[in-house]
Amino acid sequence: MQKIILRKITSSLQTRPHSRSIVSEATINITPFKLHRFDYGPTHENVALTREDALSYYRSMQRIRRLEGAASTLYKNKIIRGFCHLYSGQEAICVGMRGAMREDDAIITAYRAHGWALMMGERPESVLAELTGRVTGCSKGKGGSMHMYGSNFYGGNGIVGAQTPLGAGVAFALKYAGTNRVCFTLY
Repeated sequence: MQKIILRKITSSLQTRPHSRSIVSEATINITPFKLHRFDYGPTHENVALTREDALSYYRSMQRIRRLEGAASTLYKNKIIRGFCHLYSGQEAICVGMRGAMREDDAIITAYRAHGWALMMGERPESVLAELTGRVTGCSKGKGGSMHMYGSNFYGGNGIVGAQTPLGAGVAFALKYAGTNRVCFTLY
């Protein structure tokens, strides 16, 4: 019986056409949309996405999802103490926004910060170390799930809405320093 099933599987595999074409670029049509409190918006009607960029975005989303899976397991096994606010299902938000940001732009967010910590340059090991309270964590093990910080990453904040005035302060500091940088404040 196993030989018959195996033969059917292998024969179906052999009869499938092997027409794998590799596309080097995809073009996305931007449809007009209504703007709120803006006089004008994006001027591009078509946006191109290279194969390399698409694969990079995909790998970043997979890395975040795997990290969150590991964090979930650690939390269920009571290795992560306290709160653990996972970013699962939201990976495309930070990956897409990071793709549009300049390298030196800043960001501040609420308490779901694991994905953002990775996208802003933290290593997965330092994020997991932070979650488990280790000194090798991105906040020396003192911040936990809600208070991760890094280069141009002003962390997650455990107080609802606290990131809004802090983000405005970071943005004003960047402006007063005479830079062209911006601070994204996520709610």
